[in-house]
Amino acid sequence: MPVTNNKALVNYSALPQPAVGVAVTDPDFGVTIRRITDAQGNWGLNVAVPAYPTIAAWNADESYLVLYATCYSNCPTSAGWALFDGKTYAFKQWLPINPADIEQFYWDHSNPDVLYYVDYNTMVLTSYSIKNQTGTPLHNFATDIATGGVLATYCPGAWLISGGEDPFFMSQDNDLIGLGCALTTQGPNGATNFSGFTYRISTNAISLPAITAEAVVPQAAPSGNYSWFYGLTAPTSGQVLNTTNNGVVLSVGVDGTQHSDMLLNKAGNDIVAAAQYDGPGDNGSLIIGNLETGAVSTIIGGNTGDPYPPSGTLISGRATQIPGWVVVSATGNINVVQSYLDQEVMLVNIDTMEMCRVAHHRSTGNWDNAAISNYWAQPNATPSPSGTRILFASDWGAATPGNSVTANPNAVVDTYVIELPGYTP
Repeated sequence: MPVTNNKALVNYSALPQPAVGVAVTDPDFGVTIRRITDAQGNWGLNVAVPAYPTIAAWNADESYLVLYATCYSNCPTSAGWALFDGKTYAFKQWLPINPADIEQFYWDHSNPDVLYYVDYNTMVLTSYSIKNQTGTPLHNFATDIATGGVLATYCPGAWLISGGEDPFFMSQDNDLIGLGCALTTQGPNGATNFSGFTYRISTNAISLPAITAEAVVPQAAPSGNYSWFYGLTAPTSGQVLNTTNNGVVLSVGVDGTQHSDMLLNKAGNDIVAAAQYDGPGDNGSLIIGNLETGAVSTIIGGNTGDPYPPSGTLISGRATQIPGWVVVSATGNINVVQSYLDQEVMLVNIDTMEMCRVAHHRSTGNWDNAAISNYWAQPNATPSPSGTRILFASDWGAATPGNSVTANPNAVVDTYVIELPGYTP
């Protein structure tokens, strides 16, 4: 069974890589892990992964899920968004969508048939029906950035409308989305500058004036009442913004430049949950900030007696049907598992601080000191809306006695699902 509220080192046992469709039992935690893709065997690709931890892979009723499949070297076929049956994990089809970036598709929180995306070429916010296989245009941002448009003065030379380089999800009422115009200029770190804003579908309203920053744009808070922005003063703090005029409502002392996500807590407050390496305040694998009060707390970090966060720590708040729960996964930068955080997938409650350690993800190719660091091998652990299952990507490295770890020389990254004890197929 998962290890609850115990931070002792758990043995990291060897486990042969299962064939696609086959379920195995994690020998150290007792949960069921099922491999659901064979990117190389089925498609001639070498990557099939959850798109990003901040992006829901499953739809509202968990009847579908979407993974991104691609290739980082010598593959005969192209990349795309793969639709699967959300219960049997059977591949259904390639989706004919063309979002602004790999991870920028957004399942509707209530209608399981619908996902949203802003088209890469046309800049049109689109609602796509899985059943009908048709897209419905909701708003054309190309008109807004054209001469005389409401964004014309903020978006000179814009070539893309995007959620930025670290996108979050839409609000849980499916109404607010954080976007920005990708400009032809770059910031001091060499990344694209964006003129950022939020867009509210119900009122057809863009928050103005737009805010120019490198790489990031305001992101919709889960409630839809605010946006979260960390492009001006990070890592000192992030800002909660008004969704009409982008005015600062309050500052929250969380470094949003690291991996983070947003969710609602049990009380219904908007929360940002982040890994934090260089402050402000405590360093930890899970630091939370309340976007309504500004309060900051450590859930896993120095103030709670935990080690410095491992490299590649990722947060996902996509278990939207169980407020307060997040998934944390970490890769690490060593060849020996030294703390309970290394190589583990955890389900953590930010209200009660209950921590359920559920599995080793066995993905080693994105370690800091890997022979060839492979971005695609970060685990991207992402829960289902009900929180009863967790997807993760893995190149399935090998464990040997003494908790030493070696990378998988084949370097193919596939997706696996953890089926928790409360899951009923």
